[in-house]
Amino acid sequence: MQVRPAGDRAFLIELGDVSAEELHRRAVEMRSRDGVIACIVGHSSLYVVVAGSQLPVAGTEVATGNWQPVTHSIPVLFERDPIEVTLRARYLGFRAGFAYLEGWPPELAMPRLATSRPVARGSFAIAGTMAGFYPIDTPGGWNILGRTSVTLWDPNREPPNLIAPGDVVHVVPVSELPPAEPLLPAPSPGGDVIAEVVSPGQLTRIVGPRDWSRVEHGLAPGGAFDDFEGTLLECVLVAPRLRFVRPTRVTWWDGDVVESRVVEELDLGRLRSMRAYIGIEGGVDEMRPRYAEEATRLVRGMKLYAGGAEARGRSHDADRHDIAVMPGPHEPSISEVECEVTPHIDRVGIRLRPLRDLGITAPRDLRSCGMQFGTVQLHPDGSLVAMGPDHPVTGGYLQPMTVLSSERWKLAQLAPGERVRFYSP
Repeated sequence: MQVRPAGDRAFLIELGDVSAEELHRRAVEMRSRDGVIACIVGHSSLYVVVAGSQLPVAGTEVATGNWQPVTHSIPVLFERDPIEVTLRARYLGFRAGFAYLEGWPPELAMPRLATSRPVARGSFAIAGTMAGFYPIDTPGGWNILGRTSVTLWDPNREPPNLIAPGDVVHVVPVSELPPAEPLLPAPSPGGDVIAEVVSPGQLTRIVGPRDWSRVEHGLAPGGAFDDFEGTLLECVLVAPRLRFVRPTRVTWWDGDVVESRVVEELDLGRLRSMRAYIGIEGGVDEMRPRYAEEATRLVRGMKLYAGGAEARGRSHDADRHDIAVMPGPHEPSISEVECEVTPHIDRVGIRLRPLRDLGITAPRDLRSCGMQFGTVQLHPDGSLVAMGPDHPVTGGYLQPMTVLSSERWKLAQLAPGERVRFYSP
């Protein structure tokens, strides 16, 4: 077993060749320890997010000896060559509720496709000796063998994912699929209307606090790029125009500027910074299921409702082009590099082009492991990707450095064409 720091608030524990059942047992025990915020199960690792900088070594041990996995019998209509097989969920990743299932017969293995294409929800597919069900409509590169009508993911269900790590999945070939169950209805906003969106601005979203319980279901904890408390509007380049039903106090954070005033209409126009935040007195409802993949995006004519916690934040005046990192958790690590920011920027991640040869050949077959907001991946094409708040919870690329928790706000302000230096203090 190897334990390596993954930034200043997480650790990557490599367990070697362990079974899916053992992975699950160790994750359950780790989550019971005091100071552990989250434990993300990878292919053969645990990515442990902690409250401080030390990995908890003592805590309340849980009795997992009597733990029994849940068994699911899932009907599959195969396109050809049906096969009945029993698989086990090793970990979740890629997209919400996607379970990597091991146990597919080696003689029936097929390599992953060279490129992705649209894949329908419910598709059953394989890549190598791993199998999986696509729980939502998404691009994917696995080989489609059939489909099921079982609801694998419902963001309004508790829990939202049918298959959890450690579960047993019995694939049953059928000649006809049973009718699909409808998704549960989304909850309605509980508060009063407080404003109308006259113009949505550019990529404005309603973001609430980070919810670390989501990682157990294959979802990132979300939240704002910055360490804000409460629920607020995260704006990109152009702010929304809002009309309030009554005079309301609004606070906005735009780079090093913080302003607060009572308004009936708010129109900030072009922002001073790449991203800015708007907080509304009394808070605003997130208007999304707890397990939605993305934060709610504003559209013209949308009504905003009261709810959630009132936002609190701070301005920043530090140099955002120098970002402190901790090398690793993977070797070879990077302690300093200068990059150019590419146009590929969103809440999932920021792609960067190193300005020098890193001298590292990124492996193409790395076993997937957990990630967090601030993880920096090295891709085989030589680019670096800094993970944002809506990152995939697991990934199979090298992680040569991790942005320190106090520096992650700087990622929000990076604009295409800018140069940024990552360094180990």
